[in-house]
Amino acid sequence: MALAAGWYRIQQMLFTTDVLSFGEIQYQAIWLRVDLHDFVPDKTNRTLAKKNKQFRTEITGLLLTPEHEDLFANYKKHLPFDTASSLHSLLYGDEEINVFNSHLINMYDEDTLIATGAFDLGHQSAAGIFSVYDPEYKQFSPGKYLIYEKMEFCKREGFTWFYPGYYVPGYARFDYKKEMGKGAIEYYDREWDRWFRM
Repeated sequence: MALAAGWYRIQQMLFTTDVLSFGEIQYQAIWLRVDLHDFVPDKTNRTLAKKNKQFRTEITGLLLTPEHEDLFANYKKHLPFDTASSLHSLLYGDEEINVFNSHLINMYDEDTLIATGAFDLGHQSAAGIFSVYDPEYKQFSPGKYLIYEKMEFCKREGFTWFYPGYYVPGYARFDYKKEMGKGAIEYYDREWDRWFRM
């Protein structure tokens, strides 16, 4: 219910916002969701699957290892904005218990972890929390690939909605989100308290 009302989770809390700041500039946040009943692999999805077929992915429960933390530390060096100090902080904050039904999707080049992402499962909906990757593999777009993999997993498991978070008009780094699941993606209008197809 919280996701459908434009709320999302940060660490072990729920929050919502309509405004984000990057540097000294404020931007609008547009919350998105994908109707998994209408979601079908598009050209981008198929291209990414072909590019990444040499790698292995697996979905597990939420179990962060030093390998995950090293991957995140390397990833965040290349971000143009501040983020959490660690994956544990990103997901748990100051808590030690996770109150969400969280899963990890891990991506390996042979035995080396090159990307990982977390997502939460509810009764009918799922939410993508993060996707990070080794910058040396940027050419394979593993972050986007993992989001598609999360959506395909959730569709197979019978979920209705997948919430990838927000995109930010005017801040190009988030533009990819409004393209993923094209034809099945909706945005939340807080003034009308309704979701509309993009």
